[in-house]
Amino acid sequence: MSSDDAPLGLRERKKRATRDALADVALRFAAERGMEGVTVEAVTDEVGVSVRTFFNYFSCLEDAITRPDQGSAERMRQAVLNAPQELSALNALREAIGQELAHIDQDHERWELQTAALRRSPSLMNGFVTARCADERALVAVLAERLGKDPDSDLSPRLLAHVSNAAVRASVELWVASGRTRTFQSIYRQAFAVLAAGLSD
Repeated sequence: MSSDDAPLGLRERKKRATRDALADVALRFAAERGMEGVTVEAVTDEVGVSVRTFFNYFSCLEDAITRPDQGSAERMRQAVLNAPQELSALNALREAIGQELAHIDQDHERWELQTAALRRSPSLMNGFVTARCADERALVAVLAERLGKDPDSDLSPRLLAHVSNAAVRASVELWVASGRTRTFQSIYRQAFAVLAAGLSD
Protein backbone atom coordinates (compact mmCIF):
# COMPACT_ATOMS: atom_id res chain seq x y z
CA MET A 1 0.00 0.00 0.00
CA SER A 2 1.43 3.40 -0.96
CA SER A 3 1.28 6.46 1.24
CA ASP A 4 -1.50 7.79 -0.98
CA ASP A 5 -3.61 4.72 -0.22
CA ALA A 6 -3.15 4.69 3.57
CA PRO A 7 -6.14 5.72 5.72
CA LEU A 8 -5.93 9.40 6.68
CA GLY A 9 -7.13 11.29 9.75
CA LEU A 10 -9.24 14.43 9.45
CA ARG A 11 -6.25 16.76 9.80
CA GLU A 12 -4.29 14.94 7.11
CA ARG A 13 -7.32 14.91 4.79
CA LYS A 14 -7.66 18.68 5.20
CA LYS A 15 -3.96 19.18 4.53
CA ARG A 16 -4.12 17.01 1.43
CA ALA A 17 -7.24 18.85 0.22
CA THR A 18 -5.44 22.18 0.60
CA ARG A 19 -2.38 20.89 -1.21
CA ASP A 20 -4.50 19.46 -4.02
CA ALA A 21 -6.48 22.69 -4.35
CA LEU A 22 -3.30 24.75 -4.63
CA ALA A 23 -1.83 22.36 -7.21
CA ASP A 24 -5.05 22.26 -9.24
CA VAL A 25 -5.35 26.06 -9.38
CA ALA A 26 -1.67 26.50 -10.22
CA LEU A 27 -1.96 24.00 -13.07
CA ARG A 28 -5.18 25.56 -14.38
CA PHE A 29 -3.63 29.01 -14.35
CA ALA A 30 -0.49 27.72 -16.11
CA ALA A 31 -2.65 26.08 -18.79
CA GLU A 32 -4.68 29.27 -19.30
CA ARG A 33 -1.96 31.91 -18.95
CA GLY A 34 1.43 30.24 -19.32
CA MET A 35 3.97 30.02 -16.55
CA GLU A 36 4.88 33.69 -16.81
CA GLY A 37 1.25 34.63 -16.11
CA VAL A 38 1.02 32.75 -12.80
CA THR A 39 2.04 34.01 -9.37
CA VAL A 40 1.92 32.39 -5.96
CA GLU A 41 -0.24 35.28 -4.77
CA ALA A 42 -2.81 34.67 -7.51
CA VAL A 43 -2.97 30.98 -6.66
CA THR A 44 -3.36 31.52 -2.91
CA ASP A 45 -5.99 34.23 -3.45
CA GLU A 46 -8.01 31.83 -5.57
CA VAL A 47 -7.82 29.06 -2.96
CA GLY A 48 -8.29 31.43 -0.02
CA VAL A 49 -5.11 30.68 1.91
CA SER A 50 -1.96 32.61 2.73
CA VAL A 51 1.28 32.67 0.78
CA ARG A 52 2.92 31.14 3.85
CA THR A 53 0.50 28.20 3.59
CA PHE A 54 1.52 27.70 -0.04
CA PHE A 55 5.15 27.35 0.95
CA ASN A 56 4.22 24.81 3.63
CA TYR A 57 3.36 22.47 0.75
CA PHE A 58 5.55 23.51 -2.17
CA SER A 59 9.05 24.91 -2.47
CA CYS A 60 8.17 26.92 -5.57
CA LEU A 61 5.39 27.53 -8.08
CA GLU A 62 6.75 24.96 -10.54
CA ASP A 63 6.49 22.25 -7.87
CA ALA A 64 2.79 23.02 -7.45
CA ILE A 65 2.22 22.80 -11.19
CA THR A 66 4.16 19.58 -11.75
CA ARG A 67 3.12 18.09 -8.38
CA PRO A 68 6.07 15.85 -7.52
CA ASP A 69 5.28 12.57 -5.77
CA GLN A 70 7.55 12.12 -2.77
CA GLY A 71 6.97 8.36 -2.71
CA SER A 72 7.90 7.75 -6.34
CA ALA A 73 11.63 7.18 -5.83
CA GLU A 74 11.16 4.45 -3.23
CA ARG A 75 8.40 2.71 -5.20
CA MET A 76 10.62 2.66 -8.26
CA ARG A 77 13.58 1.41 -6.26
CA GLN A 78 11.57 -1.53 -4.96
CA ALA A 79 10.09 -2.26 -8.39
CA VAL A 80 13.53 -2.38 -10.02
CA LEU A 81 15.03 -4.57 -7.29
CA ASN A 82 12.01 -6.92 -7.21
CA ALA A 83 11.69 -7.30 -10.99
CA PRO A 84 12.25 -10.86 -12.29
CA GLN A 85 15.92 -11.61 -12.79
CA GLU A 86 15.31 -12.66 -16.39
CA LEU A 87 14.42 -9.06 -17.23
CA SER A 88 17.29 -6.88 -18.37
CA ALA A 89 18.02 -3.86 -16.20
CA LEU A 90 16.57 -1.63 -18.93
CA ASN A 91 13.33 -3.60 -19.04
CA ALA A 92 13.10 -3.67 -15.25
CA LEU A 93 13.42 0.11 -15.29
CA ARG A 94 10.90 0.37 -18.13
CA GLU A 95 8.34 -1.52 -16.06
CA ALA A 96 9.06 0.49 -12.90
CA ILE A 97 8.71 3.85 -14.65
CA GLY A 98 5.67 2.58 -16.58
CA GLN A 99 3.90 1.83 -13.31
CA GLU A 100 4.51 5.38 -12.12
CA LEU A 101 3.12 6.77 -15.37
CA ALA A 102 0.24 4.31 -15.78
CA HIS A 103 -2.46 6.85 -14.94
CA ILE A 104 -1.55 9.43 -17.60
CA ASP A 105 -4.00 8.15 -20.20
CA GLN A 106 -6.82 7.76 -17.67
CA ASP A 107 -6.87 11.12 -15.87
CA HIS A 108 -8.01 13.03 -18.95
CA GLU A 109 -9.01 16.34 -17.41
CA ARG A 110 -5.79 16.84 -15.47
CA TRP A 111 -3.62 15.69 -18.35
CA GLU A 112 -5.39 17.95 -20.81
CA LEU A 113 -4.50 20.84 -18.50
CA GLN A 114 -0.96 19.47 -18.17
CA THR A 115 -0.69 19.26 -21.95
CA ALA A 116 -1.86 22.85 -22.33
CA ALA A 117 0.58 24.04 -19.66
CA LEU A 118 3.47 22.24 -21.37
CA ARG A 119 2.55 23.74 -24.73
CA ARG A 120 2.43 27.24 -23.29
CA SER A 121 5.55 26.79 -21.16
CA PRO A 122 7.97 24.17 -22.51
CA SER A 123 10.33 25.06 -19.66
CA LEU A 124 8.07 23.00 -17.40
CA MET A 125 9.05 19.77 -19.17
CA ASN A 126 12.13 19.08 -17.05
CA GLY A 127 10.13 19.52 -13.86
CA PHE A 128 7.34 17.36 -15.23
CA VAL A 129 9.68 14.47 -16.03
CA THR A 130 11.57 14.78 -12.75
CA ALA A 131 8.33 14.88 -10.79
CA ARG A 132 7.23 11.54 -12.21
CA CYS A 133 10.49 9.66 -12.21
CA ALA A 134 13.13 9.14 -9.59
CA ASP A 135 15.94 11.62 -10.10
CA GLU A 136 18.87 10.30 -12.04
CA ARG A 137 21.09 9.83 -9.00
CA ALA A 138 18.48 7.56 -7.43
CA LEU A 139 18.12 5.64 -10.70
CA VAL A 140 21.89 5.21 -10.99
CA ALA A 141 22.06 3.87 -7.42
CA VAL A 142 19.28 1.31 -7.81
CA LEU A 143 20.50 0.13 -11.21
CA ALA A 144 24.00 -0.31 -9.81
CA GLU A 145 22.52 -2.32 -6.95
CA ARG A 146 20.61 -4.57 -9.35
CA LEU A 147 23.61 -5.02 -11.64
CA GLY A 148 26.16 -5.42 -8.87
CA LYS A 149 28.10 -2.44 -10.21
CA ASP A 150 29.83 0.51 -8.58
CA PRO A 151 27.61 3.59 -9.12
CA ASP A 152 30.64 5.88 -8.95
CA SER A 153 32.93 4.13 -11.41
CA ASP A 154 30.84 1.93 -13.73
CA LEU A 155 29.28 3.38 -16.86
CA SER A 156 26.28 1.04 -17.31
CA PRO A 157 24.03 2.22 -14.43
CA ARG A 158 24.61 5.88 -15.30
CA LEU A 159 23.99 5.35 -19.02
CA LEU A 160 20.80 3.36 -18.38
CA ALA A 161 19.45 6.03 -16.03
CA HIS A 162 20.17 8.88 -18.44
CA VAL A 163 18.75 7.22 -21.54
CA SER A 164 15.64 6.05 -19.67
CA ASN A 165 14.81 9.56 -18.51
CA ALA A 166 15.48 10.77 -22.06
CA ALA A 167 13.00 8.16 -23.35
CA VAL A 168 10.37 9.39 -20.91
CA ARG A 169 10.91 12.98 -21.94
CA ALA A 170 10.78 12.13 -25.65
CA SER A 171 7.59 10.14 -25.10
CA VAL A 172 5.88 12.97 -23.26
CA GLU A 173 6.96 15.50 -25.88
CA LEU A 174 5.60 13.37 -28.74
CA TRP A 175 2.39 12.62 -26.83
CA VAL A 176 1.82 16.33 -26.27
CA ALA A 177 2.77 17.28 -29.85
CA SER A 178 0.42 14.64 -31.30
CA GLY A 179 -2.56 16.04 -29.41
CA ARG A 180 -2.94 12.71 -27.61
CA THR A 181 -4.02 10.95 -30.81
CA ARG A 182 -1.93 8.02 -29.57
CA THR A 183 -1.89 6.73 -26.03
CA PHE A 184 1.08 7.75 -23.93
CA GLN A 185 1.79 4.13 -23.05
CA SER A 186 2.06 3.11 -26.71
CA ILE A 187 4.62 5.85 -27.35
CA TYR A 188 6.46 5.05 -24.15
CA ARG A 189 6.71 1.33 -24.98
CA GLN A 190 7.91 2.17 -28.47
CA ALA A 191 10.62 4.45 -27.05
CA PHE A 192 11.98 1.70 -24.82
CA ALA A 193 11.83 -0.82 -27.66
CA VAL A 194 13.99 1.51 -29.74
CA LEU A 195 16.38 1.90 -26.80
CA ALA A 196 16.59 -1.84 -26.27
CA ALA A 197 17.34 -2.44 -29.95
CA GLY A 198 20.07 0.18 -29.91
CA LEU A 199 21.65 -0.95 -26.68
CA SER A 200 21.76 -4.56 -27.88
CA ASP A 201 24.03 -3.66 -30.83
